[in-house]
Amino acid sequence: MNTIASPNIIKRHIYYVDEKVQKGLLIALLTIEVLLIAGTLWMLYLQMGNVVEDRLYRVHLSDRADIYLPLLKTVLISLTGMVVINILMLWIASWVWERHVNSILKPFRELVGKVESLDFSKDAAINVSHKVVDLALAWRYTKRQRLLKLREEVTKLGELGDLSSAEARCQARSSLEAIRELLPR
Repeated sequence: MNTIASPNIIKRHIYYVDEKVQKGLLIALLTIEVLLIAGTLWMLYLQMGNVVEDRLYRVHLSDRADIYLPLLKTVLISLTGMVVINILMLWIASWVWERHVNSILKPFRELVGKVESLDFSKDAAINVSHKVVDLALAWRYTKRQRLLKLREEVTKLGELGDLSSAEARCQARSSLEAIRELLPR
């Protein structure tokens, strides 16, 4: 028994992401992150400069020059602001991504639900243009065509009536074979 995979096996590349939206979100998040870090560093530079300026000339006026506490306070405020803004941006990105995914899944679920209930009536125009929805529409169309052909074959079979003649039995046999081919396996 040969366990080595043959090199000519067809491999499918399935992409589960929507590149356009994810690329936009990634670029926006990276840009905001760079701006946020640059702004935080600039604010730290200014605030620490102010703290040092305030404490520089007080060294000679007091016994103890407490510069570490204001520096720590400035750093903690800056880091807390950065974390809060990051969480807010990630929440907004999550909301945008969820809306996009739900806008695709809603018509997809409706189409699959109609197929499950064998409702192949004509649909209103679907506003979402996405590959997943287009594939679901194509799948639904092929299922509809297959069931229409199946209905035609069953109607032909019902119209045969008496099967005493050889020609009627031959037609019935061909209709039954067509029905067998059309039924799911």
